[in-house]
Amino acid sequence: MRVTEHIREGKENAVTREELKELTGLSDRKIRKEIELARLRGEIILNDQDGVGYYRSENVMSLKRQYKQNEHRAKTILAQQKYIRRKLKEAGEA
Repeated sequence: MRVTEHIREGKENAVTREELKELTGLSDRKIRKEIELARLRGEIILNDQDGVGYYRSENVMSLKRQYKQNEHRAKTILAQQKYIRRKLKEAGEA
């Protein structure tokens, strides 16, 4: 059974990665990868980073919260990239 089949509608039905490990027998890394691939296929899987777990929702407030969380994470990664790129240029590798 696929990981995403265990991710249900509503935050009150959220499932943690620990629970997903028990349900699927997969490693934490494999679970995260399957969720990432599902999201890349367009599945809406939310995680508020509060320890409650993964869930599906079409609630506008939940979607906005996830959108802002993702945007913040992306900006943080891009900021890091700037410094890594600078070091690579200094090393003649960029």
